[in-house]
Amino acid sequence: MATLLAQFSAHFPVWNTIRAAGLTSYLLMFVSVAAGISHSFSFFKPKRKKQLLLVHQSSGWFGLLFGMIHGLVLSLDQSIHFSISDILIPFTSDYKPISTGLGTISLYILFVLIITSDFIRQLGRKTWKAIHFLAFPGYLLALYHGITSGTDTQQPLIVGMYSITGCIVLILLFLRIQHQSSAPKNPKKAQEN
Repeated sequence: MATLLAQFSAHFPVWNTIRAAGLTSYLLMFVSVAAGISHSFSFFKPKRKKQLLLVHQSSGWFGLLFGMIHGLVLSLDQSIHFSISDILIPFTSDYKPISTGLGTISLYILFVLIITSDFIRQLGRKTWKAIHFLAFPGYLLALYHGITSGTDTQQPLIVGMYSITGCIVLILLFLRIQHQSSAPKNPKKAQEN
């Protein structure tokens, strides 16, 4: 089996695929979080809100897909030797267990967010919204995972990408809190946000 994996790795750029899938997953998660926060601003017209919601949902689904690819292709890597349990069970990996485990938890949070979004009516909007606030810690865990365990983190372009996306989310979150606190206390309006 090891020989077969070694032959496969020689023809399939495993490490490049792991890195590309991880960075793509992170960027899609960033787009989903940014679009989700932006969707909540009441100054956007309904057509723009509908577009933001579509971007939010689509990037979330694709972020989950690329996150799963990132994790599963790790099992094919011959340099670090991740087992399936190392990938699926947080903090069990020998390679940077804290960072790797937090990345796994981030992916699980994204999975929960996407699944519960399909059951808003059954859960009730209040419960769904409480669950949906996990998007913020999930995003922060993904950011931390990328910065601390990514092999590209020493490259200025990657550091810049993490810095800019992290700052954008923090600014949007701050603006969202400001917008929410200054919004009129109209129950109908509050339900729309």
